[in-house]
Amino acid sequence: NVLVMTRGEEPVPKIIDFGMVKALNQKLTERTLWTQQGQFVGTPAYTSPEQADLTVEDVDTRTDVYSLGVILYELLVGAQPLGRMELRESGFDEMRRRIREEEPPKPSRRLSTSGTLPSIAANRQIEPQKLNALVRGDLDWIVMKALEKDRTRRYETANGFAQDIERYLNDEPVVACPPSAGY
Repeated sequence: NVLVMTRGEEPVPKIIDFGMVKALNQKLTERTLWTQQGQFVGTPAYTSPEQADLTVEDVDTRTDVYSLGVILYELLVGAQPLGRMELRESGFDEMRRRIREEEPPKPSRRLSTSGTLPSIAANRQIEPQKLNALVRGDLDWIVMKALEKDRTRRYETANGFAQDIERYLNDEPVVACPPSAGY
């Protein structure tokens, strides 16, 4: 749930609902609507692998980082990592399997194989080759770190994710990098 407002002439994104929240051990619990264990909650295209595993109970802020990674992927390439329609049409169990197991292509790979690269670049007012060159490298690795299937390899917080994006924008070295042989 991201709302884009304008401040003067500038568009400003506002996160108006950050993740799924449960009221636990408070007076609120009497008035909180509960989901049953094993019930799927969320928008599939933005659902983290641990949310798609209906047995995991300790979902944390890294789930929100995953969802923010999906948004950045979408902003860069004009498509979601796993594809909204394909997820919906695959059936419940297959959708959950794909979210948990299927690795999305790096953003630069998606751009280079997309027949819509010219229109995506035009929407961003940049030449197609320049867009692909901008995304290849650090932006690829920032997005892919946010979309890691193993949440222990994801950014721990949204702030850590934002700081890496800031480092990229300031032409500083980013934390995200491709997996190495030792990795």
